[in-house]
Amino acid sequence: MKTTLELSEIRWATVYLKIANVKKIFILTISLFVYSFLGFAQKLPQELWHPGYIVLDSEDTLRGNIQYDFESNLVQMTADDRVKTFTSQNILFFSFHCQFFKRVRSVYSIPYNLKGSVKAPIFFEILEEGKITLMAREYVIVENNNRFGNPMYRTRGFGSREILTYDYFLLTDDGKIHMFSEKRKDLYPFFGRFENEMVEYMKEKKLKVDKQGDLVIIMNYYNGLVSSR
Repeated sequence: MKTTLELSEIRWATVYLKIANVKKIFILTISLFVYSFLGFAQKLPQELWHPGYIVLDSEDTLRGNIQYDFESNLVQMTADDRVKTFTSQNILFFSFHCQFFKRVRSVYSIPYNLKGSVKAPIFFEILEEGKITLMAREYVIVENNNRFGNPMYRTRGFGSREILTYDYFLLTDDGKIHMFSEKRKDLYPFFGRFENEMVEYMKEKKLKVDKQGDLVIIMNYYNGLVSSR
């Protein structure tokens, strides 16, 4: 099951307008769509501008407001009323205070063979760093699904919605990047001699490998075990 975050839904409301005078009472009922969904006020993270800085491959540091796109591996920065665009090939890393998740996020440009192409620098967000570094790439998918009830998705009209989702990667200390399937059986071998201990820990804490928050906790615990022994 993919890790997903969905944006707020459109809600319905009915406004009743009553008009009265001394002799008569006129009641006028007006049915309206009221868009209380934040989707037209609340945007996806990559559509927002976030305060932060960029370190270029020249090691120069630029500060301003950042907008990013993992799929195209582009970053835009506004500073002094100017907009500059950078690719993952121009950047070492960038960091920003995410206005959507309300936390600091750090993204590095790392060479990787994506979809069978020649190895080239692309963006990876660092979620947990250590013996094994947990990284992610963020993207948006569109689903034709009329499922309601989850307060975290943005509709695109009747029967479709945009969902924020992630691919996860494990960077091992030999420099290799492994795409993670979000299945327990594929994670356990990375733990080596700590596998049994990690299995018990995950079971005790009821941690799921397809939830980003849980996955960060798992890798943080593993890295702590390694560094303490």
